[in-house]
Amino acid sequence: FFKVFVAVFLVVLIANVAITFLLPETYASTCRIKVENDVVGGFNGNTITDVMKLSDPYFIQTTFEIMQSQLVLSNVIASLDLNTRWGKMYNGGSPLQTEETMKLLRQRLQLAPVRNTKLVSITFYSEDKNEAAQIANAIAESYRDYRVHLRAELASKGLGVLQEQYQSEGKQIGQIQGALDSLRQQFKITEDGSNNQLPQDKPYWDEKNRLTSMQEMHKLLFSKIEAVKIAMQIPKPALVQIADRAKPGRTPVKPNKSMNIVLGAFLGILTASALGTIAALITFHIRKRNQRQSATA
Repeated sequence: FFKVFVAVFLVVLIANVAITFLLPETYASTCRIKVENDVVGGFNGNTITDVMKLSDPYFIQTTFEIMQSQLVLSNVIASLDLNTRWGKMYNGGSPLQTEETMKLLRQRLQLAPVRNTKLVSITFYSEDKNEAAQIANAIAESYRDYRVHLRAELASKGLGVLQEQYQSEGKQIGQIQGALDSLRQQFKITEDGSNNQLPQDKPYWDEKNRLTSMQEMHKLLFSKIEAVKIAMQIPKPALVQIADRAKPGRTPVKPNKSMNIVLGAFLGILTASALGTIAALITFHIRKRNQRQSATA
């Protein structure tokens, strides 16, 4: 039993150690960012509603999906030229297709919320510790740029809605002004409106009051447009802030050599014990058979 136990244990342990040290080392680098939900401003007639924060129970999950989407990862691939770089490493020197590179990025990317905070950790795994940190930071920066661009795009569209409304109202005011001039001539009303408001002149005065009201609203809308333009030029609180930039890892996270060796030793003990016991039983039965044969002879 002892001889078999020692032999099997050493074989299993040595094989495990050899495999552990032959496995490629993988490093992990983590970048942490603080993410805020979008703020929106709505338009209600001629006024802008108060800006409010949206309550979205799926915000974090949506954030993770966007981080892994083409919107974000394509910029990372382009900025770091990963198609060419990884083509040399994994495709015999030929550049990878963007879809292939994106698949590799997603396989090595791990996203997780930091409990009870607005922080999100972006962890990337690579055989190159410097590359792991570089790509984790690049993903954070690409997502931040996406959010900044999206906010600017939404603000620009909102301003466009106001400007279209302003132009539309301007045309209506011009049409009412023309109709009012016709009514003034029809009822022979002086331009300064000094003559008395007779009952038969009511259509003119009703239209004039309508024009005055629309002109006042038009002025208010113009003020709103100017206020929005000024607000767009004022720096806004960042929707994405990089709290901790990723740094190259000092030691590889895979394989866990100590754990592998301990598990290998444990597996060696189990295997050696089982085989040693089987060998001892076989030896015992062989001796018993030989003893019976000797007694019979």
